[in-house]
Amino acid sequence: MNKFWSQEIWRLVWVIATGVVAGLMTSQLWPAIAIALLAYSAWLLHRLFQLNRWIQKGLKRSEAPNASGVLENIISNIYRLKTSRKRGKKRLAQLLGQFRASAEALPDATVILTTSGEIQWFNEAAENLLGLQTPRDLGQRIDNLLRDPEFRKFLFAKSRKEELRFTSPLDKSVIFSCRLINYGKENLLLTVRDVSIRERVDRVRREFVSNASHELRTPLTVMRGYLEVMSTDNKCSADVQEKMRIILQQTTQMETIINEMLTLSSLESSSLGPDEGEVVDVAALLQTLATDAVQSGKTLPGQITVSVDESLCLKAMQPEIISVCSNLLYNALQHNPDQTPVELQWFSSGSGAPCLVVSDDGEGIEQRHLGRLTERFYRVDSSRSRESGGTGLGLAIVKHIVQRHGGHIDISSTPTVGSSFTCCFAASRAVECTTDKISS
Repeated sequence: MNKFWSQEIWRLVWVIATGVVAGLMTSQLWPAIAIALLAYSAWLLHRLFQLNRWIQKGLKRSEAPNASGVLENIISNIYRLKTSRKRGKKRLAQLLGQFRASAEALPDATVILTTSGEIQWFNEAAENLLGLQTPRDLGQRIDNLLRDPEFRKFLFAKSRKEELRFTSPLDKSVIFSCRLINYGKENLLLTVRDVSIRERVDRVRREFVSNASHELRTPLTVMRGYLEVMSTDNKCSADVQEKMRIILQQTTQMETIINEMLTLSSLESSSLGPDEGEVVDVAALLQTLATDAVQSGKTLPGQITVSVDESLCLKAMQPEIISVCSNLLYNALQHNPDQTPVELQWFSSGSGAPCLVVSDDGEGIEQRHLGRLTERFYRVDSSRSRESGGTGLGLAIVKHIVQRHGGHIDISSTPTVGSSFTCCFAASRAVECTTDKISS
């Protein structure tokens, strides 16, 4: 029992004793005790009123009522809580100030939004890049200020894209890249940066690759024609014919690389609308590719297992989907030991996205290579890839085709266990196959 309770108990004992003495002197014991207790209650009530008034006035230490006992303890605890809260608010204000200073220093436009798209805060870069103004635009919906249709879809999409690029509302020559992150329970964090220079560099690179490839293809075709004739000329010795055959093989390989570079350039420079494409029977396509691989001698009967949903078709560009399926299948066959089991799967995921999976039980790939497999000309084993006729562009083409169809590619692999390549397309491109479905 602390001193405050002891004081209160002794005070109560003193009040009762006073009542008893008064009662004995007036021969009215119980009424005297009752009056004493009533007076004590009235005094306590008065002290509580003083305490309430002190709280209402702001808990100033200099104006705290004089008290002892439990009331003194209550006043001390209230003031301690106030002091602790004040320190917490000060610390919170410092952290908030640091956050705002950090956000203001960012070169990227940073905007805090509600889930409905209302602007709560933005930094100086947002004023310069997006034309936002304080306090005019606070509380406004961001899609009323940035009226790009793709941005609105991006803002309210159920699943977040990694990035969206759109034209600046202030300057049509400026290209923005924006990201949207869930921030807290009911907020979104929007970051926007100017990627105009990067876009121009990419465009110059694509144009250079496309132009250079076009210019190289013509002389290579002429060279290949002459080499084909010379390699079959009986007047040449066997040694010369063999050398001609090797040169012809390398020329053909160069021609293949150029064609694939042109394909990549075309994929990068064009976009695919959500309604573009035709109904592709992917299940039949996979069955055909598996059969062709056996008939051409690239694999043995039973080595390829096909597990497909025959009722699931895909609205897509058919030549591009054929390229995806054949690239993934022949990668699995070429880069693994003979007779390695390969499985082709075609199904609808839990989210409704149509997915193609090509997996094998082969040598597998080390983790450090997985993030770079879809880069142009990246090879896990350069010598083996060239011996098998690979160009190093197949997976890059696959990635761009899948992305053009609103999807993504995931690669998983474990050395000595095998690899799995998963391509999931946009759920909106899944269609039910009909009796007149397209045969691949």
